[in-house]
Amino acid sequence: MERRALTDGLHALVSEGLEARGFLAAFTERAGGVSGPPYDSLNLAVHTGDRRPDVQENRGRAVSALGLDRFATAEQVHGSTVVRLGQTRGSRGWDEPQIEGADALAVTRQGLAVAVLTADCLPIALGSPGEGMLVVVHAGWRGLAAGVIDAALAVFDRPGGLHAAIGPAIGPCHYEVGEDVALAVAAGSASGAVTERRDGRLFLDLPGTANRVLRAAGVRRIDRADLCTACEEDRFFSYRRDGVTGRQALVAVRL
Repeated sequence: MERRALTDGLHALVSEGLEARGFLAAFTERAGGVSGPPYDSLNLAVHTGDRRPDVQENRGRAVSALGLDRFATAEQVHGSTVVRLGQTRGSRGWDEPQIEGADALAVTRQGLAVAVLTADCLPIALGSPGEGMLVVVHAGWRGLAAGVIDAALAVFDRPGGLHAAIGPAIGPCHYEVGEDVALAVAAGSASGAVTERRDGRLFLDLPGTANRVLRAAGVRRIDRADLCTACEEDRFFSYRRDGVTGRQALVAVRL
């Protein structure tokens, strides 16, 4: 992925592979906004407790920097529901409400931007140039356990033709979990979970698990940020690191 400097001090990681195939998938960073601590500064989520006018200004800056108008967001209930958006629902999610019950949004219409918000969970973009379909996915451990990636892949007729991008998320260096969480994630797909044991402690590899699920489905073109949100304090929000904090976004659109 390319770390791209945008306007007003904003930066985003952009999947060059998806871009070459007609999709913009941009993973925003936390700098360049107007929110004060602990949401400083480009917090894109209203539900965090941040000032709504600041979040609206931040969203305006983000879409302007990306050359977009606005984006729709999912409610993100840590489930596996994929909602397809059409002409009548394209503007929802700018101020609230979000698309209810969804953890993944699918679009075919050009110019209709969609987003998922994260602060440790996985943001994933899936694009098929052959089918003209774009899906954005929010996947924490509960979403992986619920099978959200398989549900997103099921939207496509030919998953093997996809290009995927896995954005920044908490890495196995920081994501210690209990046996129950690891077992739940392992049961969420046929490919199981990727875990590590260090000094008797269990750590879950969210990006590695997603990568394994995608490859098991036949997806071969996968861009990975391989950046840990808990490690990169200057660049990303992290709920596990900070508790009360903001949210970055995966913003994606079919060009």
